[in-house]
Amino acid sequence: MKLIKLTPENSKFYVDSTIVFKTRGRKCFCIIQRVSESGKTIYIDHPDLQNSLQIVSRCVYVII
Repeated sequence: MKLIKLTPENSKFYVDSTIVFKTRGRKCFCIIQRVSESGKTIYIDHPDLQNSLQIVSRCVYVII
């Protein structure tokens, strides 16, 4: 398993990829559904986070 840190510059290349991040002290695995125009917000299926995640303020990694 290889991990790549998600940044606003590379986030557009990883739509439909699985990501891992921590929220509330637990690791979560989700699939990127779409990315905002600026690349700073990704949209995922996670109702607790209102289905969006700001990648500038947290460590998000793409699983390759």
